Amino acid sequence: MIPNNEWKKVAISILAAVVFTATCLVSPAVIDGMNGGYALSFISLFLAVSSVAVALLYLHRARVMDGILTDPNLLVHWIYGEEMAGKSVEREYRDYLERNRIMFIVIGGMLVLVSLFFMIFMGEDGLLTGIFLLAFAGFLFIVSRVAPWLERRRAMGASHDAFIARSGIIYEGGVYPFRMFMGSWNGVVLRNANKKSPAILVFSFSQMNGRFIIQSFDIVIPVPPGEEENAGRIVRELGGEAPDTKR
Repeated sequence: MIPNNEWKKVAISILAAVVFTATCLVSPAVIDGMNGGYALSFISLFLAVSSVAVALLYLHRARVMDGILTDPNLLVHWIYGEEMAGKSVEREYRDYLERNRIMFIVIGGMLVLVSLFFMIFMGEDGLLTGIFLLAFAGFLFIVSRVAPWLERRRAMGASHDAFIARSGIIYEGGVYPFRMFMGSWNGVVLRNANKKSPAILVFSFSQMNGRFIIQSFDIVIPVPPGEEENAGRIVRELGGEAPDTKR
């Protein structure tokens, strides 16, 4: 059975929440409140609350993954060869990079603007706060580039299989619930094979990034040769429409 690494992500998110909460409490005592201490405290509080939200997200994912792995009535469990799995991992890697780029433009841009405000208008302590915020924006940029690479590396070494259940899917070791916090599953379609690629199941999701940004993404699961009719059955059971797969 593949390991459920979502529980590790829950622990890391909780640890981050504790660190940011401590920073929130200590900041006004270290930096004068009117010269950036209160601002740093507020930002730390925001990050602490965000970390708690992320922990709840991963908690839900971990429970769904446990449920899928122990589900006696799975819709299907497919195992892939190295070549098919490698092509899928590269496609997911490119999509992950693009999603992170968009998120960094929004969050990093906000941090840069706030840091410039403090550096220009809030004196010496504001300069320290601005430098901290710029450093944090730089850290987020590094994370946005490194995280997809780490995920790609993880997926390459993960079990090359797919679990499809009525509560969600597990693919290349990652879990995608059909019901999620601040997101939704939009449906699944079956696309028949062509000269360049095998038949695929495309699961479409939407995730809210920030207050007003809704980002859509697809999880593409290749259909092993000979499983096209089974894939059509799965789509219909999940409420989608499947093309004729009979040759």
